Amino acid sequence: MTTVEKAGLYSATVFIAALLCLIVFSENGILDFKSIRQKEQGVLNQTREVEMENQKLENEVNALKTDMEYIKHLAKHEHDMIEEDELIFKDKLDNKGNTP
Repeated sequence: MTTVEKAGLYSATVFIAALLCLIVFSENGILDFKSIRQKEQGVLNQTREVEMENQKLENEVNALKTDMEYIKHLAKHEHDMIEEDELIFKDKLDNKGNTP
């Protein structure tokens, strides 16, 4: 191999190495692409979670509009309400902690 051929081979090798570095490490390179893909997956997962929560809330709204048993259940357990024919007995404690 002549010196001109060797110089051409070395310069081609350096040029190819520089191009590979640009492809991997540049602003729009492979590393940036992987980072963007990870962010995309995170956003997609958040979107799925929000869609599931929306579906749950939509089901609850529909139940509140149409299901009287569900409404009664919520009134009893979340708002401490009773029906007309129910009685509630509560223990009252005196100051000493004894029941009367």
